Amino acid sequence: MYLKFIPPVILIFLLSGCFLTPPSRSYSKDPVNISILKAGALNIDHIKPVSRNIEANKNWQNTGVFIENGEITHINASGSWSPAPAMAAWSGPEGNILWAGEVPGITGGALIAKLGHSGHPFEIGLARTFKAQDYGMLYLAMNDPFRFLYDNQGKVTADIHLSSTGNDYTKKNTHSQGHLNIVSYHYNEKTRKGSVAARTNNNTFSVRQYLISKIGEIASSKNIAIQAGKEPLQGGSYELLNESNHNGILELKFKTLW
Repeated sequence: MYLKFIPPVILIFLLSGCFLTPPSRSYSKDPVNISILKAGALNIDHIKPVSRNIEANKNWQNTGVFIENGEITHINASGSWSPAPAMAAWSGPEGNILWAGEVPGITGGALIAKLGHSGHPFEIGLARTFKAQDYGMLYLAMNDPFRFLYDNQGKVTADIHLSSTGNDYTKKNTHSQGHLNIVSYHYNEKTRKGSVAARTNNNTFSVRQYLISKIGEIASSKNIAIQAGKEPLQGGSYELLNESNHNGILELKFKTLW
C-alpha cells in the first residue's frame, strides 16, 4: 500500500473530503417527523426483521417498508463500506468522524435514514430505535456527499424491526401485516394530495379496504397536526381522486379535505 508514504495531515485532509464538500442540497427546512428513543425501548426478541442491503454508491434507497404514524422501529446494521476504497478508507455502518457527510451534523460514512421523501435525515449507525410521527416509506443511505458516490464500494445490511409485527401489537391490530404490502406512499403538504399503493396478492377488495382506512388515518393525522388537537384518529375527510390496478399493484390517489 502507498498510504504509508502520505503524510498523516494530508491523508486526513483527503479522507474528510477536504472538509469543504457541500451536500447536494440543504436539509435545514426538512421537517423532523421521528423521535429518537433510548436503546431497548422496543423488545425485538420476538420480532422477525425485514432485511435490506444498502449500497454505498447509491443515494436514498427505498427499503419498501411503510412505517405508520406512532409506530416504533428498531434498526441494527452490519457490514462494511467505503467512501474512498482507493485510500483503504473502510468502516462499518457507524462511519468515521473524520469523513465528510451528505447531511451536516451526522457522522460521515454512517448509515442514515429518513421517513418519507421530505423527512429530515437522522443517524442510524450500528443501531437506532425511533418512533414515527408521520406515515411514510423508510429510506436508507450512506452519509457521504451524494455528488461523489460514484467511487464508493461495499454495502451494509439493515435489519428493520417494526413494533406492529410484535406479539403485543398483533393482538390489538387485525391489520398488523397489511402495511408491509404497501410499496409506495407520497403526500404533498402544500397541495394536500397524495397516493398510496400496495400489492393486492389476489385480494383486491381487502387491500382496497385497508388502503381506504390508511387514507382516513392519514387525513385525520394531517388535520390534527394543523389544528393541534388531541382527539384520537377516527378517520379524516378526504376525496378519492383516482385508482388504478396494474400488475398486482393497487394505487389510490386522494386529497385531504378540511
